[in-house]
Amino acid sequence: MKHLTLFAIFIVISLSAANAAMAQTCKATPQRYAQELHGFITGKRQFTQVVGNRWVFTLEPAPFGWDIRLRDKERVDLSQITPPFRGAPNPRQIYGWHFRNAANTAKNQGDVNAPQHLRQFQFSPALTGTGGFRPSNGAIEPDPDEGRGWLRIYDIGLSDLEPDQKARMNYLKFKSCLTWPRTQEETRVELDLISPIYLDEEREIMFGCGLNPQKYVLTAWNLPRMLGGDFDGDDALDHVAPVIRRSDGRKGLAICRAGTWMSIYGYGGGMEVPLETKDGEPRNETYFSLAQYFDRMEYWKMGQSEKGKDRLILGRTEKAEVAVKWDGQKFVHELLWVFVEP
Repeated sequence: MKHLTLFAIFIVISLSAANAAMAQTCKATPQRYAQELHGFITGKRQFTQVVGNRWVFTLEPAPFGWDIRLRDKERVDLSQITPPFRGAPNPRQIYGWHFRNAANTAKNQGDVNAPQHLRQFQFSPALTGTGGFRPSNGAIEPDPDEGRGWLRIYDIGLSDLEPDQKARMNYLKFKSCLTWPRTQEETRVELDLISPIYLDEEREIMFGCGLNPQKYVLTAWNLPRMLGGDFDGDDALDHVAPVIRRSDGRKGLAICRAGTWMSIYGYGGGMEVPLETKDGEPRNETYFSLAQYFDRMEYWKMGQSEKGKDRLILGRTEKAEVAVKWDGQKFVHELLWVFVEP
């Protein structure tokens, strides 16, 4: 068998339009975590990325390509439960000859029984602290639905393409996703975060702090329905919740400091947030009003200022962010950044 020593022959195999239409999604749900990974590796390099802050996903070099592994801190491979366990190639093996026919003269048209561009695998944290998966005697029976993953190959390079050789993969471009279940308590918390329904204790916090129910309605026009932090640095918890003014339906924020002092923010004049930019600089002649910004706001979260105090971040995805903070006497806003494409 001849080996390519002076040069390598490279080919690129791309997904067909039909395969592209089968593209996978990677979205977390209240019941399951999800983490997306993507990368490009060549030669004998190894791809490594932490998953879920507790496992390590790797593409480990093998003689003809790479092997998918998901290891815990003890180096146990949690993806061992992926069938088949013997005989046909395992989906976790990504080898060059999988994409060639038996004679290594053309693309694989089905005569080589090997997985192709979409690799689906399973994993189980139940393997941690064990000697590994033993399918022959059934000593370990992890739930195959406990952890699921897929890896989609978008581009590869192959060498050693002479007849009767085994093709070797020399580069790989991919996208992958791993998903695993939340505990019952984690699911409860996640569902609570996306619920617009205020709990009795949350309503008691805001109305007991001085929110007037005759003038304002607690309405989660943005989720989560309530955030907590320490705006004024007094080590006491402050709460903020979206409200709607009954008289005109305008959106605003009710901010309760330390369960005692209530501020209604958002009804006093223009916010003076630039509507667009010109040559990278805000155009001062065009502004959002406060009502306009709330209508366009897509997310909010707590952040910290340079002095360590909490502040509220009001954001428009990839367009602008505004910070609301306590200046010692009142709540004020500050434009963090703005970018609006023409």
